[in-house]
Amino acid sequence: MKRGFLSKNMLNATLCIDMAFCFILLPLMMYAFPVERWWGTYPLFFSSFVGWLYVTYFLYKYYIIPRLFAGGRKRIMALTMILLSIVVTSLFSSYEITSPLYTIHQEYRKSYPHPVWGMRQNQQAVWLHYILVVFFCLAVGMLKEMYRQKMARAEVEYERNRAELALYKAQINPHFLFNTLNTIYGLLITRSDNTVATLERFINLTKYMYNNANREYIPLVEDVEYIEQYIALQQLRLNENADVRFTHEVEDDDMSIPPMMLITFVENAFKYGVSSDEPCFIHIRLTQKADRLRFKVKNSTFRHLEVTSGRTGIKNCRRRLELLYPNRHRLDIGHSDDGIFCVVLEIFLNEEL
Repeated sequence: MKRGFLSKNMLNATLCIDMAFCFILLPLMMYAFPVERWWGTYPLFFSSFVGWLYVTYFLYKYYIIPRLFAGGRKRIMALTMILLSIVVTSLFSSYEITSPLYTIHQEYRKSYPHPVWGMRQNQQAVWLHYILVVFFCLAVGMLKEMYRQKMARAEVEYERNRAELALYKAQINPHFLFNTLNTIYGLLITRSDNTVATLERFINLTKYMYNNANREYIPLVEDVEYIEQYIALQQLRLNENADVRFTHEVEDDDMSIPPMMLITFVENAFKYGVSSDEPCFIHIRLTQKADRLRFKVKNSTFRHLEVTSGRTGIKNCRRRLELLYPNRHRLDIGHSDDGIFCVVLEIFLNEEL
């Protein structure tokens, strides 16, 4: 949608430039160097010359200049057309037009036989108009080419970012599967009665992953339900020592967010923040008001966690945030003085930090 909008703007700008040249700039050039006086005595020549200027403009702008930037055989074709246009302009400049100044010039040459350099007035007018048209086309063409190259780089960057995001999403799924299968494996070893319920929840979570694998954004309410199911799955293997809470206040359930984004921090909390022998806690709070989303996870720690985001999940999440919300998010990760690990993520949809 954005690229189509920019292309439409480019077409509108090109049309405005063409209209300005045809109906404003070229008539003003003729008025400044009054070749319109040729109309009274040489109407055919005047009409032909004006027509040639318009042909020169469109020839340079839409044929010659694009091929000059292309290189190879196209550039040779463009140079050939430039030489051809110079030849045609030479033919126009060689046309004999008499005027009082031209007569005086000829008498002056008869009186002083030494060479007098310079061109007749009509030759000056022909070449001046041709050169002005060519330079105008070159200036517009260079600006257009710079804009085209900028848009091409932006499109390449856009496609690269899309591919990078797809790669990160592909890495998230195995990360989730690995952690969950470890949980199921532990339940099987201990012959827990929760094994069947765990498998059922695991199947539901897998369906969620499959359905949202190719979606760039999902409604916030779906991600909240996914987090709730994941927490319920993890609680099946916990005992009374664990205090797990998930509270959420959402104004707009249809607010769009990237799938599998928030769950990364929840997974890390269960991986590093629970213990079967000691009291532990995981407190998760999600709030969404207007165009702001705040997600906070606090948990006790029993295993070392790299705050510098060396882990795959957090590292991928950081990169996805940079690509999807540049200058519109804040992510703080660290330990407090009492050893509590805390993650705070804020996303601003319609404003920059």
